[in-house]
Amino acid sequence: MSDAASHDGPRGAPSKKDLPHAFRELLDGLNYANHLFETKEDAGREGIATACQAVARFIAVTHQPPVLAAPLLALRAAILDLQRGVSNPIVDLNGANGRRSRSALKKHASTVAAVCLEVLVDLGDPVDEAASRVARLAANWSAWGGQQITANTIKNWRNQIRAMRADERAAFDLMRKDLLEHGGRQAVERLLSDGPPGMPKT
Repeated sequence: MSDAASHDGPRGAPSKKDLPHAFRELLDGLNYANHLFETKEDAGREGIATACQAVARFIAVTHQPPVLAAPLLALRAAILDLQRGVSNPIVDLNGANGRRSRSALKKHASTVAAVCLEVLVDLGDPVDEAASRVARLAANWSAWGGQQITANTIKNWRNQIRAMRADERAAFDLMRKDLLEHGGRQAVERLLSDGPPGMPKT
């Protein structure tokens, strides 16, 4: 069997694979990434993004600390931003002049903040009180590019996501379920303090 019997590991990790199967999957992913790198007429961007995803997947299925994948996932997000014409400071030194507000990093951070508010409300906190707490801590995250983060900002993000179709808010719903089932309030406080996984600290 390629999957180990135990699902124990980092919170949110996929089923664990034994090392030979995980390594074979990694090599298959990197071979495909190299094919894209050599054949796609996009300066190699899709191949680079696919290679980052393959290594991050290897880290996940071998149940290594998720933080090891953070730089790779941040680079992948920056490449995907670049393909959409969106500025990302990881690959664009002049990013301050681009559409930073639409970057994948900022979108991810706003989703995480909205999830934290949703979970605190699920746990019984008044929405205004919870939104103020989330805003106070999330304002320290590096994703905002100077944007002021207030309680109303957090509430608006939550309302926007809650209004989406179920398939569009799948990541939000999965994070909410995971936080409620694995740590609850303590997990939310840790996430608010540490910032979203994969988010550069500066």
